[in-house]
Amino acid sequence: MWNITKHWFWYDWMFFFVRSVSLLSISIGTLVNQLPLSVPSWFIIFTAILTISIPFLIQQFSKKWYLFSEIVLTGSFCMYLTSYEPQLSWQFVIFAFVIGFYSDRSNYMWAALPTIFIIPGFNAWQINEPIEVIIFNYMFNHGAVFALGYAFQVLALNHKQSRIIQEQKKVLEQHINQIEELTLKEERNRLSHELHDTIGHTLTSLIVGMESLKTSFPSNQSERIDTLVELARNGLDNIRQHLHHLSVTPMSQSLTDSLQQLIEEFTKATGVTVNFRTFGNEVSITKQISFCLYRCLQESLTNAVRHGQASTIQVQLFYDNQQLRLQIEDNGIGMEQVRYGFGLSGMKERLDECTGSLAVHSRSNEGTVIICTLPVKVEAVHSRIRLLLVDDQSIITESLQRILEQQPDLKVIGTADNGQQALERCALDQPDLVLMDVRMPEMDGIEALREMKQRWPQMKVVLLTTFEDVSQAVKSIELGAEGYMLKSIHPRDLIEAIKLIHSGGTWIDQNITVQVFEEMKRQREQLGNQNYSPENNPYGITKRELEILQHLSNGLRYKSIAAKLFLSEGTIRNYCSTLYSKLGVSNREDAIEKARTEGLGLH
Repeated sequence: MWNITKHWFWYDWMFFFVRSVSLLSISIGTLVNQLPLSVPSWFIIFTAILTISIPFLIQQFSKKWYLFSEIVLTGSFCMYLTSYEPQLSWQFVIFAFVIGFYSDRSNYMWAALPTIFIIPGFNAWQINEPIEVIIFNYMFNHGAVFALGYAFQVLALNHKQSRIIQEQKKVLEQHINQIEELTLKEERNRLSHELHDTIGHTLTSLIVGMESLKTSFPSNQSERIDTLVELARNGLDNIRQHLHHLSVTPMSQSLTDSLQQLIEEFTKATGVTVNFRTFGNEVSITKQISFCLYRCLQESLTNAVRHGQASTIQVQLFYDNQQLRLQIEDNGIGMEQVRYGFGLSGMKERLDECTGSLAVHSRSNEGTVIICTLPVKVEAVHSRIRLLLVDDQSIITESLQRILEQQPDLKVIGTADNGQQALERCALDQPDLVLMDVRMPEMDGIEALREMKQRWPQMKVVLLTTFEDVSQAVKSIELGAEGYMLKSIHPRDLIEAIKLIHSGGTWIDQNITVQVFEEMKRQREQLGNQNYSPENNPYGITKRELEILQHLSNGLRYKSIAAKLFLSEGTIRNYCSTLYSKLGVSNREDAIEKARTEGLGLH
């Protein structure tokens, strides 16, 4: 009963009440006046109830058949009672108004014929009224009432549409305001990254450059250099403060708090009841997933009210060790067949980008259930990359430390002046990655690298040098170094390289990459090592690069590989660029063909 009437307006309830009261009052009045009926009194009451109920039930499925049932049942009942009590002939006027109200352009012509002419004319004929009385009193009055009902229906329809428009306007205004707010925050976040990657890195490079050149200037210019360095540092501090204010993301709260706030704002703006529950223990997740679920909930709430006409919405968030599940269930009108319009398509695309899935279940008049499922990618809040800086020039280590510690996911745990000190610090602190100069007193970087790889094979080591040296780079790679780069590398590239190497990649200065791999190939050909084996890797391919090569051979694109490995698309492109250089090819097709020809472990 509630599912049928929950979308009624006040006039629907008014007509239902008028019909019911009229039929029951006619029936009871007939029994009270003790008319000489040919049927028992209980049959009259039972017939009246059927006359009320059957059109009401049919009305929920078909307006055309509702009018037919109303005319046949109500008209027959009134004509039967009029045959015993002539004064009841006017009672059908009420139902003529109801029938006129529920008629529309497609059926008012055939509905008007029995309502205005046949039933009133038959009632008047039963009580022997003159023809002019039948025409002018009965038919004209019933016709006028039928027209009034039809006109009232037009007014009610306008009112109904106006109310729906107002409700949807509230929903859209709330939706637009949230989109504007999120767009503004996204733009502020983008600007903060742009400032960080351009002005911030430029000032840092100036500071490092002036510090390294200070010894080349006359002593009387040293104070001026210090002043310029101090100005650059003050500017960098100001930029850092601006970044702190700009980089406010929409997911600064926990996921639960963010969704709760969204629901409260939505309820306040639309008046729709939204119940929110969480299950399981909340875990820290990436901002990408939080933002994805936030947008999915926002779109689902808007669709539930705008298209589904829901009055109550249930939102449930399930935390699990393996996945997150957001379920939105409404009591709206539902739909016979799920259609992926702009809203659902946008949600599906967002979830696909996060390797999630979207499920939609709906039936007509039974509401809609939307389920968003995402794998848990725990935000690495405490997994900062721990770095050890090794160089005999303190200016270099101090400058590098200043650059790297600006990154929230990088941490410099110490410095060392030579290879021997670096080994001692490695034994004590176990850094994730070592940035080390090649030429140093006591023990140089090559010897330190050899020792590190023997003692700590999993430790990442990157060698830094002032000048390009191909043979030195080849030897470093052969000893297991994950990177070889110049000290003049741009800070932005340095940070990207550190993150790439930490995730399993390799970084070689692009100016000597080709020469390095040509030299390695030449040495390999001299040794006659043409086959790949885990013990003897002639191309220097890492485990992660081999994994990406396998995905390439399976036909996956960069974006799909990035989603599978939980890396950015740019990182995958860097991996592939290094991989192609190692294999001496220029594209994925040649890389796959060469890997299969030379047996590089593809299956």
